[in-house]
Amino acid sequence: MSSLIEPYVSTEINFDRRWIEQIILQLVDAFEIRVVWDTEAKILTGAFALAGVVVGGYAGGRMGAALGAGVGGAAGLGVSAIVSLREIWETVKEKLSELTYIVFNYLRRLDPVDYIHAANVLMACMSSKRELVMTILDFVAHKLGREVLSSITAA
Repeated sequence: MSSLIEPYVSTEINFDRRWIEQIILQLVDAFEIRVVWDTEAKILTGAFALAGVVVGGYAGGRMGAALGAGVGGAAGLGVSAIVSLREIWETVKEKLSELTYIVFNYLRRLDPVDYIHAANVLMACMSSKRELVMTILDFVAHKLGREVLSSITAA
């Protein structure tokens, strides 16, 4: 047997998903990963714009209606919320199920034999964490179709 590290060649992937999920949530907390969560903003924008038209039209004619629609629409658009991925994790976990495989495969790159040791290496190495978090940010934004923010993207 050679002294080189042999790659993991098992056909079945056997790992603890809850443990990988905890790693994901630790990274979410460490890098303040947040999602623009605006499920009701579209409805509220329309409702506020309509209310602005009615009130503006009643109080000031056409100009008031146009101004009311603009102000009402802007008020509705400002309702979108930025929430932590941890807060909405239970809601979006099924959509992001491939994320556990992404993290597991990343850990296998660090240590092909022992993924628990690889997780310790990951948490100790800032550049490895940043690389994985950037991958997580891209994946979450793509899968959820929403803007994703973090302390990395703000810097």
